[in-house]
Amino acid sequence: MIPFIDLQAQKRRIGPAMESAIKAAIDGGQWILCPQVRSLEEELAEFAGVKYAVTCGNGTDALALLLRAWNIGSGDAVFVPAFTFAATAEAVVLAGASPVFVDVLE
Repeated sequence: MIPFIDLQAQKRRIGPAMESAIKAAIDGGQWILCPQVRSLEEELAEFAGVKYAVTCGNGTDALALLLRAWNIGSGDAVFVPAFTFAATAEAVVLAGASPVFVDVLE
């Protein structure tokens, strides 16, 4: 049997740093725009070579944020893959637009 992933090996390698980061977040008690999020966004922006990066709580929020940034809303149709997770179409609806399911094959 080939193990899918060895979580215990990961824990041995990064466990102490992970526990320290979790403790710092809990001790700080700031959950929105906390120093850890600010640091992550700065590091992501640097990695991507852009001025800013914005993190989101989940993929639905990320998709909805993007649609709003493009002024997608009422009266707009957005093509989404027919074979996808529900959040793809949900984000379109949250933006006020209508999802149109499409397939890659004729």
